Amino acid sequence: MDSSADFSNLGKWLPQKMADKGMSAEQLGNACGVSRSAIYFFISDKNRPTEMTMMKICRALDADFADGLRQYTPRPMGRPRL
Repeated sequence: MDSSADFSNLGKWLPQKMADKGMSAEQLGNACGVSRSAIYFFISDKNRPTEMTMMKICRALDADFADGLRQYTPRPMGRPRL
């Protein structure tokens, strides 16, 4: 994989997993210790979860952690958003 690649499949993966589990963004946020708006930001790629938050998301959704990590690339600190 190209290390300069910037991609996020989280916007497709996360809503599907939430629907499969029957969880709202507010329920998932509460389970993970983040706000409902943070979940929406993850889906829209305005923000990306840390690995620790991604682990909590996967745990709450009964999803494989490795599969969850494959859905996004962490955005380096200080990098401007486009």
